[in-house]
Amino acid sequence: AYAMPLKKIHLTGKTPAVVPQLDATTAKAIVADGRDWTPKARNTLYDAMSDAELLKRLQSWSPIVRERAAMAYGAHETASAALLIDMLASPSVETRYGACQGLIFLRERAAPAINALQKTLSHPDLWLRIKAAEALTAIGKPAMKTVPQLLELLAQVDEKNDPRGMQQRYLSFALFATNDEHGEGMLSRSLDGVDRPALYKAVQAGLKNQDGRARGTIGSVYRQLSFHELKPLLPAIHEAILEPAPSGEMFADEIRVEGLRVMAQHHVEQGMSALVKYTREQNPWASQERTPELMKILLEYGTHAKAVIPELEKIAHYFEKEEPDFPPKFMIQKANSVRDTIKAIKASTE
Repeated sequence: AYAMPLKKIHLTGKTPAVVPQLDATTAKAIVADGRDWTPKARNTLYDAMSDAELLKRLQSWSPIVRERAAMAYGAHETASAALLIDMLASPSVETRYGACQGLIFLRERAAPAINALQKTLSHPDLWLRIKAAEALTAIGKPAMKTVPQLLELLAQVDEKNDPRGMQQRYLSFALFATNDEHGEGMLSRSLDGVDRPALYKAVQAGLKNQDGRARGTIGSVYRQLSFHELKPLLPAIHEAILEPAPSGEMFADEIRVEGLRVMAQHHVEQGMSALVKYTREQNPWASQERTPELMKILLEYGTHAKAVIPELEKIAHYFEKEEPDFPPKFMIQKANSVRDTIKAIKASTE
């Protein structure tokens, strides 16, 4: 549809493909890999498979087959961590991926694999290191001894081999995430015993990650540190507010709002101007819900917030009269939220 008006249609098959064409045997094998699963019976057929069959499927080239097999294997009482540990030593990287996936679904029963997984964190394959970290996270408390190594890996930047920081992204989930599809991060609830310089280095690196969702996980660190402990991180927190992540836009606001909340809670002056700037430049998506939250944060500055009233008045006018492509009723709702805040600031004596 886009190419037709430009007269730039490229029909597949017109020139040789960069990927070799599948032969009949391979095509049949791929179809077979997709069998034993339907939307109406997602797990039934895999759950009925023997341990031996599931272990075979954990060695598949397909990440989908490996995950389905891991889910079923983890549900079996007879599932063995020892067999998965043996698979971690395989020369096949796909088999090693499958071993990690299986250990993820064994959770705390996979504790005997901690040492083998820790060695795997040094493997040259990026995705294998990530899967090993996810497995350690799934094991939980027994794997806490690996936290220093995980923090060190998170802090690493490899622009040549990992320009988008994917290792850093997934390690942020493994260490800091709170109750999302990635599970509970190893440090999301407690930082007891964690070396602060190593933590700071990892956080500073993570706050520069290109993915907004990965940055958002670091909010759990903010909430666990005293102001004295936060001081070394304030420049990085401030920068992460002003400079949004270039991708993961839907989630990019989370760490910015969390940073503003921390700065207001501890009455850091630079937080006021950062909040006003962000209020005006925020992603319009869901901004009718976010703006009242921002205004509530601003009120924590009390009478000091009077300094930004002129800017707030301009923002209220923009929200009501000038913001493009936004529902009028929400424009007025945002403008009223800002104007109510201006009144509250003027009346403040705190």
